[in-house]
Amino acid sequence: MDRHDNSKSVTGHYANEDLVITIQDCEANCEHMIQHLLLHEKMEPRKVQAILLLECIDICMLTAKYTARDAIYARHAAALCADICDACGNECANFPDQLSQHCAIICINCARHCRYFAAIEMDH
Repeated sequence: MDRHDNSKSVTGHYANEDLVITIQDCEANCEHMIQHLLLHEKMEPRKVQAILLLECIDICMLTAKYTARDAIYARHAAALCADICDACGNECANFPDQLSQHCAIICINCARHCRYFAAIEMDH
């Protein structure tokens, strides 16, 4: 059986829907966080945080698309997404404000789910 034959479940949802939602949530959260930084924070001490937020936004967008369509390189995108989300989450964790702490949790959770997906898929 072709691997794409089982990409939809009985309910009509695709196989990786929960992961895609987690990744999209991370992307949206990082979008919110960068907007907050631009409007409310002095950027110089948060330059690395801002850069990683932008990188996280971009990789999450790509990874969500690849994962949703079960692309050939979805597992590779997920592995890279995990690395960038971890870096972003760890950087956000360095700041005590509530939004940064929340962003850290969301990013690290996304990284964990992406890493799991990438590891399982690479074994097959």
